[in-house]
Amino acid sequence: MSYIERIPELMTRTSTTTRTRALRLLAAAGALSLLFPAAASAAHLEPHPDYDATPFWAGNPTYTEQDLAVPGVGGFPNYRIPALTVTNDGTLLASYDGRPTGGDAPGPNSILQRVSRDGGQTWQEQTVVHGGVPGAEKVGYSDPSYIVDRETGHIFNFHVKSYDQGFAGSRPGVDPDDRNVLHAEVSVSVDGGTTWEHQVITADITPDLSWRSRFAASGQGIQLKYGPHAGRLIQQYTIINGAGTFQAVSVYSDDHGQTWQAGEPVGTGMDENKTVELSDGRVMLNSRDSAGSKFRKVAISEDGGVTYGEVRIDTELPDPTNNASIVRAFPNADEDSARAKVLLFSNADSQSGRTNGTVRASCDDGENWPIAKAFAPGAATAYSTLATLPDGNVGLLYEPGHSSIRFAEFNLAWLEGLCAPLVAEELSIERGTAATSTVVVTNQLGPVIKDATVVADAPQGWTVEISEVPRRLTPGRSAELSVDVDVPASASGGTYRIPLTLTDSSGRSSQGTLVAVVPKSADEVDGRISVTGGTVLHPKTEPYVVGDRISFHYRVTNLSDAATTVVPSGNLRDLDPAVDSRNCRWRNLPAHDAYNCNFPYHVVTAEDLEAGSFTPRTTWTSTSGEDVTAVALDGPAVQLP
Repeated sequence: MSYIERIPELMTRTSTTTRTRALRLLAAAGALSLLFPAAASAAHLEPHPDYDATPFWAGNPTYTEQDLAVPGVGGFPNYRIPALTVTNDGTLLASYDGRPTGGDAPGPNSILQRVSRDGGQTWQEQTVVHGGVPGAEKVGYSDPSYIVDRETGHIFNFHVKSYDQGFAGSRPGVDPDDRNVLHAEVSVSVDGGTTWEHQVITADITPDLSWRSRFAASGQGIQLKYGPHAGRLIQQYTIINGAGTFQAVSVYSDDHGQTWQAGEPVGTGMDENKTVELSDGRVMLNSRDSAGSKFRKVAISEDGGVTYGEVRIDTELPDPTNNASIVRAFPNADEDSARAKVLLFSNADSQSGRTNGTVRASCDDGENWPIAKAFAPGAATAYSTLATLPDGNVGLLYEPGHSSIRFAEFNLAWLEGLCAPLVAEELSIERGTAATSTVVVTNQLGPVIKDATVVADAPQGWTVEISEVPRRLTPGRSAELSVDVDVPASASGGTYRIPLTLTDSSGRSSQGTLVAVVPKSADEVDGRISVTGGTVLHPKTEPYVVGDRISFHYRVTNLSDAATTVVPSGNLRDLDPAVDSRNCRWRNLPAHDAYNCNFPYHVVTAEDLEAGSFTPRTTWTSTSGEDVTAVALDGPAVQLP
């Protein structure tokens, strides 16, 4: 009997998940309430408790790790893309790609799984969740992500299903048999991950048919616990919209996976993204930045992931354009409690490459990240994902490179951290002068902080002196420290991020950053550009008439020693990327390089003829790191006799 045929039986038992298409057919027939008598009470099921970590200050530090998948063992030369979860009975599930060619979709990849029933100490042999098919009519499955419904116990494994196209090459469409579309699939298990039923949900989660691609962000989705949307299941996706923009989308279910729908796309230059529920029930999105800021992007949802507010860069979370993980350390904590604010985050803590795997902790819903410790200091680290375990430890499944999967287990004591962020006032200071700033340290959670000191890792030649911390800082108390900064006359202009570290008598520590801005001289600004042109290509010898097209030429030169991204705007078409897909934007223009753009044009109107001329007006914004400059170029006017 298939999964769909067993829906009434499973709904009677637990209000199960099922295939969206089957439910829609049943609803259309008017039979849903008759066939599924438990459906109405499904939302009121008592959720199974999740698993809380042991507090930071409890126990001795522990960290262990072991390989789960290595190249050439288990039938595949390459393993990638970790996903990790814990079932309601405490079983650990680890999923990942088996890649016969080492490549991403559209290779004939398989979704694999290993199971541990003793908290990660030992693991059963590798099994297949959904196996790829090689050959001319190849089929592949890649990039797994788990959700466990704590109310029903059912397990979801989201992944892509590919035929002939990967993420970049997919075209618009939702026909599940279209081999040129990258499809979304979810596999469902109602027996603890032993067996799986599969369903393509491309059509269900593609409300805008201009979207040409989508994939589930690997790792783990979430289930909301607070407020009006408690019980909602959320899996993050990255899409390519009709304009070719990478956006993040929350795909969610309010009926235990019977149906899935997509929220509103958010952001530009997004990529693999995760969500976490905050202490007040809001949802925070945390995304890889495909636009290359080398930090994480974040946004907040007030409606359970359907829509998100402004996307901002979180400069406390450096990232080399990589996947990452964010989870709650105490998922059973009461709403608005101090423990409910504690988040864990893992990624490659680097802006130059996928290296230096690190776990961070926040004790204030991600406002600050004062705790950080490398689990792979200086070593290759690609994707990673976290899960709290039944024994109070934290599981970490990660890639030590790009071909194997490793499982680590640690307790929060191993982080040797203090929930005591150092929040510094930004300082603007001229070279060759001194100035004073303030730093506020707050004991947010945990025992009394005793005999702490704060030191600054100042740039060479600088002097940074910080006043003393009170001898005892009790939970909930803050202290304001003064910071005296002396900048040498030889300092270069720019923005300096000065690390601050607080260490108490037990050796535990917290971190913060003092931002000091030394104004740049004109010749120090990165991304300085010149813009010339505005001249007409192929001017007419005959008088212009309404409907004539006037094309213009521009040349942009990077005058600085750093690469920059140039974005123009103005009163021309095929100029501004916010208006036209063909435009004069240039990403990462190399130092001292230049480019020509002959796309911009204007169509002559009756108003132009009446005025007797048309003047092209343009502004070219150059962004290089934190330096932003703008150059305006208007004219010359085109006479329209």
